Amino acid sequence: MPNKPASPFKFLSPYGRKDTDIFFGREQEVAQLYEYVFQTSLLLVYGQSGTGKTSLVQCGLAGRFQDSDWLDLYIRHNGDMGASLKKAIREKMESPPAGDAGPLQLLFSLYLDYLRPIYLIFDQLEELFILGEEEEQKAFIQQILKIVGLGKAENEEEQRLLDAVAAGALPCKVIFIIREEYLAHLYAFEKEADALFRKRLRVEPMSKGNARQVIRQTAERRKQLLAPVPETIAKSIVEAVAERGRVRLPYLQVFLDFLYREAPMMDGKTEFDAATVNQLGQLRDVLAAFLDEQLRDYEAKGYGTQGQAVNFLKAFVSQKGTRRPLPARELPAALPGYNEADIGRMLDFFEDCRILNPMENEQYELAHDSLAARLFQMEARTVEMPGLENESLPETLFPVLLPYKAEQAPVFLGREEEVQELFDKIVNDLSGSVTLLYGPTGVGKTSLVQAGLLPRMQQLFPCRLITCNGTMADDAQWRRVFGAPPAELETGSRILDIAFGNPLPAGGLRRFLFFDQAEEWFRLLSKEMLDNLYSHLRLIYQRDRACGMTFVVREEYFSHLPAFQAKLPQILERQYRLEPVKREQADNLVGQLLELLGIGGDDALRRQILDNVMVADREADLSLLQAHFQYIQQQLIRHE
Repeated sequence: MPNKPASPFKFLSPYGRKDTDIFFGREQEVAQLYEYVFQTSLLLVYGQSGTGKTSLVQCGLAGRFQDSDWLDLYIRHNGDMGASLKKAIREKMESPPAGDAGPLQLLFSLYLDYLRPIYLIFDQLEELFILGEEEEQKAFIQQILKIVGLGKAENEEEQRLLDAVAAGALPCKVIFIIREEYLAHLYAFEKEADALFRKRLRVEPMSKGNARQVIRQTAERRKQLLAPVPETIAKSIVEAVAERGRVRLPYLQVFLDFLYREAPMMDGKTEFDAATVNQLGQLRDVLAAFLDEQLRDYEAKGYGTQGQAVNFLKAFVSQKGTRRPLPARELPAALPGYNEADIGRMLDFFEDCRILNPMENEQYELAHDSLAARLFQMEARTVEMPGLENESLPETLFPVLLPYKAEQAPVFLGREEEVQELFDKIVNDLSGSVTLLYGPTGVGKTSLVQAGLLPRMQQLFPCRLITCNGTMADDAQWRRVFGAPPAELETGSRILDIAFGNPLPAGGLRRFLFFDQAEEWFRLLSKEMLDNLYSHLRLIYQRDRACGMTFVVREEYFSHLPAFQAKLPQILERQYRLEPVKREQADNLVGQLLELLGIGGDDALRRQILDNVMVADREADLSLLQAHFQYIQQQLIRHE
């Protein structure tokens, strides 16, 4: 790769005010925004991810104003939108007041410091609805309504400030930037004030013609680095990244960055040539190619596996597939099994390769939502599921009406795919630590845990299976858990102490709890006892993310879960439904069991058993299947 100066392209970073000389292709939208800001106090900018909404405001619109007419504050959620707003104002002030002044009072003081119109730009407002609690959202709505002169005063001093806003004494504009799929969340604003968003601009994906303009004019403005780009080459570049006639800007910028690094140099300048464009154009997804390149590089340098890196990056992805900022101090809790050295090395590596951006307060986030969307779809296997330690056949091959136990793992057949899927969900998916395993009666949920998962997981981690039946309700230790919330119990009476005896330190090595037949709680425990139990389980989730919890429930009891979810919202976020065994799967299982008995070649018997155990030809009755094979085994023994 040629040794070149830094790329002139923005990659995944938005354009800023200093980039106005290379910001092209959005002249019409900039003119429309500029007109709107003089017609309203609250402006809404929305569009799909990757259309360049942030760049349009902080470069295009900002570039239309003189410094004397533009005082901008960019605000992100950063854990609390209201707190972030006040922090942004205070950081601009020459002498911030002591005490806890409200945003409106701070804005008046800020205006007196600069005597310039203030622009409050709330970027990626969707974070408020993805990451924020309902109370925070309501409080933020009231703050914004007051700033634009539509709120209700809570005291006389605030009424005085609101009157001043109404009289035009505070030249302050509010700009919301939001992904269009979250527009419905703004209904709460509009309920408070009709026509609040009468001025709104939808940012469309860029047209091919405008994208060609971006390429050619950027080369013209950066002529010390780039040779002129012919129209034919610009067209080839755009066709390589276009989708349904439109151009996704993150993909264009990543492609141009790739191209700049790979294209040859002529007379000291990088020249975009047809051969290199065609070569890169073979990449079906340039963003995926870039991410894959960095993951391969991470592994090649001996830092760790690609799977470990993917799971690390997925910590910065929300449950909705968008990016979420994370403070460095919270990463150990979000990444059980990763030590501080691993985390520090990954932060440095992915910041250097521009996948992670550092933020204030030692927070990090992915460079763009397009990366978050890509990572959201990726699966990473950082821990391989081991085979069985003991493969000797048990004395009882077919438990019939009972679930398979750990010692029967070698003959627990037909569910290999489900065991692997559930192992990956519980062990390798670090997006959560709570899993709900459910299914109808008789599909083998308990067998899957006892004979499929535990004999493998216990080789790697401390695991405990807790059967939630009447015996549990009669146990003295558990009665103390059911009888009081965590704050009222001594340490030794809490769930982890009961399960593990001498538990590992919170946040230490990974361990797993399985609560089998959890539906029995709903049948055996009173509401007060359930509330206490849920509080204990929530405490484990909050304080010890290294402890995974799996709840095994019959799906007939799903109606009881909302009360559980009220105390532990994560209970429904990660689910696995164990499906009944269908005909093809049952046919394979019958074949495996016949092989186990040494009569695998009897096709007539195989068809007969299959026909006998299928219920309405839709699913297998597993208890009946076990009974058939127990009978066959007895007959074989009798005829030996």
